[in-house]
Amino acid sequence: MNYLSEEGRSPSRSKIIKAVVLVVLLCVFWIVQPFTYENIDAGNVGIKINLYGSDRGVDNITIVTGRVWYNTWTTKIVEFPTFTQSVDYEPFVVTTKDAAEFQVDPKLNYHINSAMVPQIYRQYRKSLSEIEQQFMRNTIYDAYRIVANSFTSDSVMSNREKFEDKIQIILSKNLGKDGFIYDQLTSAISPPASLRQMIDEKNASIQARLKAENQAKQAIAEATVSKAKAEGEAAALLVRARAEAEANRLKQQSLTPLIIQQQMLEKWDGKLPQYGTIPQFFKNIQ
Repeated sequence: MNYLSEEGRSPSRSKIIKAVVLVVLLCVFWIVQPFTYENIDAGNVGIKINLYGSDRGVDNITIVTGRVWYNTWTTKIVEFPTFTQSVDYEPFVVTTKDAAEFQVDPKLNYHINSAMVPQIYRQYRKSLSEIEQQFMRNTIYDAYRIVANSFTSDSVMSNREKFEDKIQIILSKNLGKDGFIYDQLTSAISPPASLRQMIDEKNASIQARLKAENQAKQAIAEATVSKAKAEGEAAALLVRARAEAEANRLKQQSLTPLIIQQQMLEKWDGKLPQYGTIPQFFKNIQ
């Protein structure tokens, strides 16, 4: 009976072992299997590269979007963003025509022409970050170097807009031909210490001159106000004097004989004289 029981259990144990082995094999296959997928998000472009076969290599590149299934053993997916990128580069030094050294701290905004993504990969075969720090940085440096060599140190500071316009023209041309669309370049240009000191001294001199001119204008204005005020007061005094003189003249003209007699009567004490005639009386009163 025990022997039969062992025989009856053997087929079940064998099935369990086979199932376990199958599961292990499936797990191993799932781990090592080459098939996977890549999600190409909006604002990005992917390129599918065949690694084997008669059409292998970068000569057979297909632009793909969305979810892409591929065999990692035979195929490679490289993704490039096509939305605006901003790169802040480390400062570098360029030399002007008169051997002055300017430090430049550029920041570039650009985006990729999606139709030229295969060409970009064929030409550089690097990631976008590597392209930014190698080819694009060298292009920016060369643009500044070429333009700076055509300017003197003074003209760089006094013609900043013209200086940067020339750099933008060169960058737009050299980056655009390889599929990188120039958007904006922000550059902080710092002159050498000696030139900066000269500029500061010049600005201080200009500020002092403007201050002196303003003070002189203010003094002239205050003097003009004082003069106008004095002239006004003098004119007012003259007007008052003329008015008083005119009043006195009119007062003198108003003293008629009748008024004089009235004043004489006001001076009389009421006693008749003991001598002379009435006319003589009035004459004496006067």
